[in-house]
Amino acid sequence: MNHRELVLSARKKAKFGFLALPEELQDEIVDGLDNQALTLEAASALVKSRGHSLSHEAIAGYYRAVRTERRLLEVNQELSRVVAEYADKPFEEGLKSLANLIIATAATGLAAGDVGVKDIDLAKVLKALPALQLASETAEAGKSGRGETGKVSGTRIPTADEIKRLREQFL
Repeated sequence: MNHRELVLSARKKAKFGFLALPEELQDEIVDGLDNQALTLEAASALVKSRGHSLSHEAIAGYYRAVRTERRLLEVNQELSRVVAEYADKPFEEGLKSLANLIIATAATGLAAGDVGVKDIDLAKVLKALPALQLASETAEAGKSGRGETGKVSGTRIPTADEIKRLREQFL
């Protein structure tokens, strides 16, 4: 699939001035950018030398879209390969492997700076976990004399200070 088909298949109304250029010129520019034989400014100068007008910003916008769609296509192909590979394996093994793949991909993205993580309130996240909600209810019952103390199968509710210390360690 070439760059035009890739971008046009992903976007219903692709509005790139770049697509108004002759296809041969488009291909030459994308190939030059892919091979790092052209800079965006040189690509804009090449367009101008061929009698067309397009800024390097417009070329950059289109090329970003091409790179994004290529990455998405590669990820989809890899995910399809992984799903096919684990189709015959037990469900839990496949699920664990897929979770590990997602974690590894996210970690790689974080390390490269491609993925950002918003600051979160860890206390809210922990309260939202079903096991901790159950532990909280059991702890409340224990305080009122209606049941066990704040433990459910070894799970306990972290204190605000513990959450704060954990958060400081990871931020």
